[in-house]
Amino acid sequence: MRVLQVGELASLIRATLASEPQLQDTYVEAELGDCHLSAAGHWYFTLKDCSPGGSDRSVLKAALFRKEARGLQFEPRTGMRVLAHGAVSVYAAGGSLQVYLDRREPQGVGALALAFQQLVARLEAEGLFAAERKRALPFLSRRLAVVTSLHGAALRDVVHVVRRRCPITEIVVVPTLVQGEGAVRSLLGALKLAGRADVDVVLLVRGGGSLEDLQAFNSEDVARAIIACPLPVVVGVGHETDSSVADFVADRRAPTPSVAAQLAVPDLAGLKLDLARRSLALRRGAESWVSNQHRELETLGRRLARLAPATRLASGRIDLDLRQQRLAAAARRLLAREVGGLSSRAGLLQARGPERRLLHAREEFRGRVGRLEALSPLAVLGRGYSITFDESGTGVLRDAELVELGTAIVTRLSRGRLVSRVSEVNPELDGGVDGA
Repeated sequence: MRVLQVGELASLIRATLASEPQLQDTYVEAELGDCHLSAAGHWYFTLKDCSPGGSDRSVLKAALFRKEARGLQFEPRTGMRVLAHGAVSVYAAGGSLQVYLDRREPQGVGALALAFQQLVARLEAEGLFAAERKRALPFLSRRLAVVTSLHGAALRDVVHVVRRRCPITEIVVVPTLVQGEGAVRSLLGALKLAGRADVDVVLLVRGGGSLEDLQAFNSEDVARAIIACPLPVVVGVGHETDSSVADFVADRRAPTPSVAAQLAVPDLAGLKLDLARRSLALRRGAESWVSNQHRELETLGRRLARLAPATRLASGRIDLDLRQQRLAAAARRLLAREVGGLSSRAGLLQARGPERRLLHAREEFRGRVGRLEALSPLAVLGRGYSITFDESGTGVLRDAELVELGTAIVTRLSRGRLVSRVSEVNPELDGGVDGA
């Protein structure tokens, strides 16, 4: 018996598997697990058993190399159920059984539909469908570029609509493939060329078709090329029920190529009719405004005539005369009232004046002087009385007991005075006066 090396055994197993036709062209239904994209562009994942009632959950390693992965229409995700095709072999370096896949289809939904859903979700998350990013279309396009196939009905529809609605708009056709191999690359080149053309808006159109026919318009590269175009882009792809990623990122979305043309150019005949209606309304409005202004001007003229300086001056003169008359009458009344008041005050002043008061004061003074003279000591002396003072002549003697014998006394008479010396003191008076 010959003993094999590990490498020889692995090669024998690989050769045995390669000789089995069913293992080299096999389909397997499985659930994806542990999906991983390498830096080189290869996909590595595990295939899990998804048969009903499966208890052991068998697992196989699988790989999808970059060359085959380029044709993948969707992004593999863990838990996704797929129908995979490939060949079974042994990975000698890892010593594991592995399935080398060349294509996969998701179960329950087509690969193209799944890829469409995934791309729409990703671009929407980036905000590329947001309304505020959309650019407005020009009101009247001088020239427009139509990116489409030269042989499709879409071009004829666009030309027919533009010629009918706005014959003055020029059409620049940028031919491109709209389906099949090379369509994406052709669309990218056509959009780039249209963006550099001397036009106002770009129409990207094609007729209806299946999801596979419209696949080029679901390309992420085409969607980003529409966004990068420096001019507004109107997309009309397919029939009314068709939707593509290009529709979602376009500045304006049209259900058909004909509607795209209607959005890109105005109805010139309708514009002329609307212009005529507006012109008529403007002329009528202007005439009405002029008439109103004329009436207002006449009213202002009459008001101005009433307020003219000459008219106001004449009226002012009359008003001035009336005011002068009223002022003179008021002055006379005031003067008469003041004169009357002054006369009254003069009489009152005369009645209460200083002359009468002075005369009355003089008479009263004379009376008081008379009474004062009657009460004066000199008047008493004039009637025969005298006043006796002490020797100094300042103190009046009233009590004889207070005068000592031999004291000099002074007697004041009505005329002159006498100096004598006391020789006798008699305190009691019992009769008339006998002399000093």
